[in-house]
Amino acid sequence: MKLVRSLLALTTAALLQGCVLAAAAIPLAAGGVMASNAVFGERTLQALVEGTDRDVEDVEIGDLPGYTIITASELPAPALPVPSIGPYGDLRVFAEAALPQSEDQSLEGSFSALLANPSAVQPTRARCEAGIPAVLIDLDPEGGLMPLDAPRLSDPQLRAVVSHLRGRNIAIAWMTDREPTDAARVRDILEATGLDPSRRDPLFVMRFPGEQKQRRRRALLETHCVIAMAGDTRSDFDDLFLFLRNPAAAEALDPMLGSSWFLIPNPVN
Repeated sequence: MKLVRSLLALTTAALLQGCVLAAAAIPLAAGGVMASNAVFGERTLQALVEGTDRDVEDVEIGDLPGYTIITASELPAPALPVPSIGPYGDLRVFAEAALPQSEDQSLEGSFSALLANPSAVQPTRARCEAGIPAVLIDLDPEGGLMPLDAPRLSDPQLRAVVSHLRGRNIAIAWMTDREPTDAARVRDILEATGLDPSRRDPLFVMRFPGEQKQRRRRALLETHCVIAMAGDTRSDFDDLFLFLRNPAAAEALDPMLGSSWFLIPNPVN
């Protein structure tokens, strides 16, 4: 096993030579080599109950659609018209266009918003392993953590978009490097800002020191088809961007912007 890990690390470093600041420091998760969760979907189940009074045992894999897809009738109507232009409008239009065109079609096997092999620095996307569509939104500002004392305000356009997408049976998931002890507070903020008024969206926090977002993104892909990701910096889409020495080395990934990857203002900052 040690030999296999060493070979994987050497392969990753060779592929990224000249593109990153310190290839040896790049985790295997960011290089496209990803160990599966011990239990399929376990990490997403944790995200569903994070910061709530529910237990993981209360949710089963077969129940995921009921927990992560909320019909529009369960939520208040958006305060503003749903945008169709600008960064939020682009996200909304793309996500809706990615949905199956008929009931007998499925997203299983379609291309997701995650890179299949980030170390190749090419816009080749990973295939979806599940059919539940999801949009993943990063809550942390560039270079920092989601503020827990921020004013409870959010952009009405973003509120309208996430509410609309839920009504189209698209799950909304949230990501932050806050710890589990902060999860309830994060839930409070998402509820107060109207971004997650039901407190039912999957919330991916840092479950243990050093748990990388890339591992959590891949965990969500086990149970959902991540059709789009949104954040205020490119590293919200893949951890590869944290290690680039020269940003120009990732120019091949520019077509992903506006097509699965969407740069938006920070949702709560």
